[in-house]
Amino acid sequence: MPNNDVSITDTNIGGNVIGRDDNSTNINIIYERSMYLQTLYEKFQKEKLDNKEDFQSFEDFDYIKSNKDVIGLEQKLKDGHRDVLIEYAKEVKERFHKKLLKTSQYSLAAQEINVYILFKIRACFMGEIYELICNDTSIQQINLLITERIIKPIMTELGLNIFQYTDDDIRGMIYFLTGNCHIKWSK
Repeated sequence: MPNNDVSITDTNIGGNVIGRDDNSTNINIIYERSMYLQTLYEKFQKEKLDNKEDFQSFEDFDYIKSNKDVIGLEQKLKDGHRDVLIEYAKEVKERFHKKLLKTSQYSLAAQEINVYILFKIRACFMGEIYELICNDTSIQQINLLITERIIKPIMTELGLNIFQYTDDDIRGMIYFLTGNCHIKWSK
């Protein structure tokens, strides 16, 4: 009968030192840039050169204005025990809102880009983050997940980032969606 004993002496090994079976799992997350956004960027650049007139609002753009009872950003953050973020949230939300109006005023492509990003943020928040909020996951863990699952992927997907969105702008989008009743921070 074979002996399963393992003896390791006087070695220098990097990584896991395993005496038998390695049952660990590695998950690699690779963020990719969107060809859809690339196409919209090109469309936007063309519209910018060709058109100087005001555009009618893109249909989906109206979606980001909710008809639900408005509770307000401040109260939603209080309900979610995020009082410490209220001033910051109002600041980045307002800054994003100004950028949204400025970039979307004259271009359907710009409207499509902004709506695409907002929809993506909302879908990720509702699909991954909100459930954790409802399960009383710590605020620190939620903040980390927002960075890892929303902000970093969106920043990567932006590619050329023609509107020069920053991490703060993406957080502003989250708070913009919160203020317009698309995202909640409590059960």
